[in-house]
This record gives sequence, structure tokens and C-alpha cells, in this order.
Amino acid sequence: MRFLHPDQIAFWYKRSLQKSGYTEVYSFARDFWKDLARRGAHAIPPGFIARLMGRFMALPVGLKDPSATEFKEEDALLARIFNAEGADRLEGIFLLSGADRDPAIAQGIFQQIIDRLPAFQDNDIAFSDTDLEKSFSVEHSASAGFDVDQALEKIYIKALDELATIEFRFYADDIFEIGHPNLFERPADHLFYRRMSRAMKGMAFWTRSVFTLKEESSWIVARYGEPQVLPLGGYDELTNKGNISSIVPSELAYIDESMQFDLFDYKFIENQLTYFKRDSGAVFRIRRDIIIKITLTEFFEHERHLGLLFAWFFNLAEKLIDTFVKDMVNVIVILNGYRPSSLKDAYEFFEHFLREKMLDKRIKILSEETPEKLESTLRQNAQNWLFAATPEQSGNFVRLEFPQSDEFAAMPPDDQEKELGMLINNAIERMVKNADSQI
Repeated sequence: MRFLHPDQIAFWYKRSLQKSGYTEVYSFARDFWKDLARRGAHAIPPGFIARLMGRFMALPVGLKDPSATEFKEEDALLARIFNAEGADRLEGIFLLSGADRDPAIAQGIFQQIIDRLPAFQDNDIAFSDTDLEKSFSVEHSASAGFDVDQALEKIYIKALDELATIEFRFYADDIFEIGHPNLFERPADHLFYRRMSRAMKGMAFWTRSVFTLKEESSWIVARYGEPQVLPLGGYDELTNKGNISSIVPSELAYIDESMQFDLFDYKFIENQLTYFKRDSGAVFRIRRDIIIKITLTEFFEHERHLGLLFAWFFNLAEKLIDTFVKDMVNVIVILNGYRPSSLKDAYEFFEHFLREKMLDKRIKILSEETPEKLESTLRQNAQNWLFAATPEQSGNFVRLEFPQSDEFAAMPPDDQEKELGMLINNAIERMVKNADSQI
């Protein structure tokens, strides 16, 4: 391995952009490539980065060279990436997150995409951070024996060969991670999420049961109910105000995708679109605070078991919220007992995960129980439930205990997920049967 001099780095940068059809790129694209290079990706071509960013961003990434010729190797690699299964969903990530117009948001997403590509490698391309900065002050770049065209060809052929040996695609978990780059700031977060995600999917298969809720007694409604006016029943009349779910279907005929500003856009801006207005009425939503309390043991020192535990929490909490969908359900998870060495990292990741899922107001986790913290978390005038191994003095109780035995640890993952899924079903079924309890 040899280190390139500043003038050679400048030549590598400029020649790669020329081969990719650019005379120069704007600062946000240039700085992103520099950040990649500082992390050790010296051989990732600047031109490749420009074309990748140009594919997904509505903003121009640089100045195009009208005289540029075809670059077959680079074209082939980009086509392989853009045509991979799941790649079509990347467009939605950029549009929905605003990353198509915001380079600051886009950088994390592009980093996640690049992390899934083969490493760009060439033994003749390496340089120091100091020389990298100096290269952008070089007035006249020079190859000095460095054949950039040959290096680019080798880099792309290696990358294509590696892609050919694997079933390259963007899985559902990849799409989630790419779309939430701030959630995966540490390498360990990826591994923990994959463990947790795998377990969540396995348990979800066994928690598809639908529970029939009983009508709440007048005592429950009076004690814990909160009246709210919600859309009910059928359609009442037509109006010029509403949301997209209530729009009169014939209005969609005004959409013309060939025009930048069509009649639909005009009617939307002028409040001339027609919506159905639904009947409304008052319903009572019951406030329910559900505490899930688990006493940890050394069983959870194994990180896979910790991933199982957090997956179980999430599936149970989400199923509770879905079952009592018309109610105001909050779930509080309390962890007592042994403190596994990875618990702090798992706890921090899970909190961030809930924020990304926009469930942090509905699901909370207390890594250490204190009366003051619990009291501040519980709502006044809410029906309290405790899911735990042993009952306490007040509140509705459902016996629930996460298995921590050697026999459970020895079970195949599918069997573990089945048992945990059945635990969730049984616990919710017991709660549903006693949901009108006056305790």
C-alpha cells in the first residue's frame, strides 16, 4: 500500500467526477465524500457518490459535463443497486423524510445505503486526513504515475464480482434501518435490533388473536372515562374541508401527473376540493395504565435473551394498545433485580426505537423502579393494571412471568417465540375478561 500525495488525491477526485459526468459537485456532496474518506473509505469513487446522491435527491448535486461519455462499469454497478429487490422503496424514504431536499437528513440515509454495499477497495489508494485537506488547495492536480482510469475499472469490477456472489437486496429490516439512521449510531445497535426484530416477527405469528371486548359498566365509564367527539356512523353531507381519507373519489380525476401544477393542486390550494363529512358523536375512552413488572436474573446476561425480552415487551404493549384501540392505554415497563452488562445500551436503544415508532408517549420503560418515578408516570383517574409474577396491594392483577429457566434457554428460537407469543395472548385474554372490574 502506498499513500497518495495531495496532488494525486486531487487528481483522483477530479478524474472520478469527470468519468461520472460531472465537472464539479456542490459542497454537501463533496463534504459527504470527504467524511467517508476520513472513516477509511479512501477508494470509494467521488463520482459514484455524486451519481448515487443525484439518483435520490431532488436537489442538483453538481455541475454536469455535457461532453461526458458512457462509463460502463459504473453504470453496471449503479443499475445493480437501483434494480435490486426493495430498492424501489428507497424513493419513499427520501420523499417522506424530506431527505430529497435536505442534505443534512440525507447524509445519514446515504451512509446506511453505502454500509450495505461491497467495500470499495484498491491497495494503491490510501491517504492521510491532512493530505486530503491539502488536496483541495492544489491548483494543478497531477497523476504522478497514478492511473485513475485503471483504478476505477478495478474497483467496480471487484464490487460487481462481490455482488454477483450474494443475493443482494434490501430487506424490510434494511429499509427500516436506512430510513431511521439516527437510531443506529453504534454498531452494536444494528445487532441488537436484528435480534429484537427477528423475535418480534416470530411472536407476531402467535399473537394474531382477536379479542371481543365487553361493554364497560356505567361505573367504569363514570370513574375512568373521558368523553371525546369522534366521527361515527355514515356520511352526513359534503364539505370543502376534510382530510385525504374523506375526499370524494371523483376529485382524483383532476390529477395530471404530466403537469407540475395541475387542476387538483389548484383546487386544493383554493379549498375547492369536495370531502365527505361524517356524522359525529360523543364516545367515552377509558384511561388504562398497565404496568409490566419483570425481575431480571443472570439469564439476561446473554444478549440474545435480552433481545427476546425487549421484543416481548414491545409485542405485548403493542397488542394491548391494539386490543383496547378505542381507549387511552399507556404501558409502563419496570425492570427490577439483576442488572445485565448490556442493559443500559439496550434500554437507550429501545427508548430511541419507541421515539422513531412514535410510541414513546404510550410505552415507557423504567430501568429502575422508584415510587416517585412510578407515581409521576401513572395518570390520575386511570384504571391501573399490574402484569407481574406476584400481586401487590391495589389494582387489577394479571399473573405474568417471563421464563428464565435453563429449559427455556435450550429451546429452539421458534419454540421460544411461540411460548412468548402464547404468554401474551393468555395475559390479554385475562385482562379482557376483567376489563370492567371496579378495583
